[in-house]
Amino acid sequence: MGKEQDLLKYIESSDNYESLKNNPQKVIEAIEEYLNTNKVGFMTIGLQKGELIIEEMRKVSPQIMIELGCYIGYSAILFGNELRRLNAGGTKASADFKYYSFEANEEFALIAQKLIDLAGLSEEVEIIIGEAGTTLPEFEQRLNREKKTYTPVDFVFIDHWKDLYVPDLRVLESLNLIYPGTVICADNIYRPGAPEYVAYVQSTPQERQKHNQTVENRSGKMYAGRWNVLYDLRTVPVKTAGRDFEDAVEITRCVEYLSG
Repeated sequence: MGKEQDLLKYIESSDNYESLKNNPQKVIEAIEEYLNTNKVGFMTIGLQKGELIIEEMRKVSPQIMIELGCYIGYSAILFGNELRRLNAGGTKASADFKYYSFEANEEFALIAQKLIDLAGLSEEVEIIIGEAGTTLPEFEQRLNREKKTYTPVDFVFIDHWKDLYVPDLRVLESLNLIYPGTVICADNIYRPGAPEYVAYVQSTPQERQKHNQTVENRSGKMYAGRWNVLYDLRTVPVKTAGRDFEDAVEITRCVEYLSG
């Protein structure tokens, strides 16, 4: 049994288990309590960087948000709950909100689903199992079919394998899931680091065009990416409480599509 299963067992056997039901904040607190007590490393966003991303969500009030890398569901619970709060109000548009989380590891996905269900977010959060390069094209077709119109995503959170940041962003670009106004937040920019991703989003359209023409996309050679996406971006350093190192989140907004 791995540490992720140990976490799930700890929560399910907790004396406070009943109080966690339908309470996303308490589920997050229970996960944090386990991590702090047992001093084990988990690939979770954490509260400091999580609050930074929530602040960005509040600026744009997304309806459709996706994340690449669900892991144990920490970020899906944290951001899924905020997405629900932002779309509360009962309008027709707000009724269509959804958080989609892509996870390649089936075991992690099962753990995440149990924690998401416990938090009472099973209606708002959907886990899509499989590598993003394989599942995103089907997701795009399904989204447009269900909405009966072209439907991009409003907010993207990237936190899976660092060497897939660029390939999977190129898939998102190719599928036109990125549009003017889409915000992309990428974690772990300093530690362990995602230099290829930073270089890609900070490059000029001409540099990106050359990259996409010469570097075959490992997430699907037919998904070259879009050179003419103009990005506005900033790198935001974050010092996580209780840790002696600094990390950062890359916050990128699609400004427009260039013609030509």
